[in-house]
Amino acid sequence: MTATSPTRSRGPVSAAVAPPTYRLMRGLLRRWLGAFFGKIRLLHAGTFSDSGAALLIVRHPPGFLDALILVAAFARQVCCLVPRQLLQGPARAFVARCLGMLPYDPSGGNWESVLAACCDRLANGAAVVVFSDPRALPGNGSSSPALPAASIAVEADSRHADELGMSLYPVDLFLPVASLQSGELLIYVDAPVPAIEYCRGGGSPEDRALALDEAGRQRAFRLPGDELEHFQTDLEEVLRRDLDDDWKTRPNWKQSADDLRLSRFAGEVVKQLNGFNPGRLVALRESLHLYHEAERVSWLQQCEVGVASWFASPWRRLAAWCETLIAAPIAAYAFLNHILAGIVLLATHLFNKSAGPTPPGKWLARALVVLASWAAQIGICHHFLGRVVAGYYALSLPSSGLYLWRYTWLLRHRTRLLYHAARAGNRQAKLRRMRKEFLREFDAARDAYAEMIGLPR
Repeated sequence: MTATSPTRSRGPVSAAVAPPTYRLMRGLLRRWLGAFFGKIRLLHAGTFSDSGAALLIVRHPPGFLDALILVAAFARQVCCLVPRQLLQGPARAFVARCLGMLPYDPSGGNWESVLAACCDRLANGAAVVVFSDPRALPGNGSSSPALPAASIAVEADSRHADELGMSLYPVDLFLPVASLQSGELLIYVDAPVPAIEYCRGGGSPEDRALALDEAGRQRAFRLPGDELEHFQTDLEEVLRRDLDDDWKTRPNWKQSADDLRLSRFAGEVVKQLNGFNPGRLVALRESLHLYHEAERVSWLQQCEVGVASWFASPWRRLAAWCETLIAAPIAAYAFLNHILAGIVLLATHLFNKSAGPTPPGKWLARALVVLASWAAQIGICHHFLGRVVAGYYALSLPSSGLYLWRYTWLLRHRTRLLYHAARAGNRQAKLRRMRKEFLREFDAARDAYAEMIGLPR
């Protein structure tokens, strides 16, 4: 993502004081969002004026939660345009009234009245928030109002003969989804564009809106082009692998997934997510990274098992399993015998490996620590259990120490590989589950985008 210098929002504004109901609801929202999401960070917010007419063009699809986040983030009062279908239900309708939201019909039924209400609020020095709608992009064949942000900017400026002094602020949102590691809500306020310069640019509302959205601007949270291409390549490979695994389970199935390519619609979904909802795209990318990491670990373990020459013999594998299980009590007894020596070696850092060959003095110090601990343990055994038991115990100390060394080597070089081989099936099943989960997340994002632009699932 492109690096930006974060700037905290300025303190309480000197603009007109918001109504009491708005302030009360905004305070409740801030506490509710803080409990669920943690911090809301305003980046580059010093460019946002504390007063005066302002049109915030949010480069994100409209959503009720997104509107609540914007209300809670800004110190001054903002009025959000929200599609009417997102305000259904008494609770949402009540919150929308308290926060002064303007509901509109995406089909354009009440657009003239909404446009007049926006112009009136801008004339009074208010800040109006308009969300971007992918359906309004050229070529999507939508019947929604012709790019609300462009219509509002042109109409408000023309009604007041270029004396409104309004500024247009492109805004980017980074909203984390459930599977994303980060819990912060990020809001980036881009450099303002004076409305008088924007409206004098000429052209159709579509051309003006696209020029405002793209000309000379890099969205703050958009992935660079090379990383986006890399994600699409990985997505294509995962889809091919999933199809290939499914087809292998079908009898007499001869089709191969090697020649399949990512569909144009899936590629368009990735591009639109990168522009309108980068938080979901980053979550998909993290899921894909976790899948690749688990795949890498599984492959390394499989390679370790494959290059072990002794592993080809079933008798040697059986012998290693038997020794691991049968000799476990002996190793436990040896471990208890050498706990004292181990604690002293760790405390004196004598157990740490040297960068090069271990000097003889360090080996001598280790031997003295072990002999001293043995002597102390034999003395304790002699005091409580007598000379005969202490004699047998003294003989068991060096032999148990040698076998503890052997058992440690067995666990590292034999038992570990046996365990990896025994869990190979479980690892493959886990990889399939992770792949299916990633594809379900991508399908959900694809269906949401299809529903947003009015396509059937």
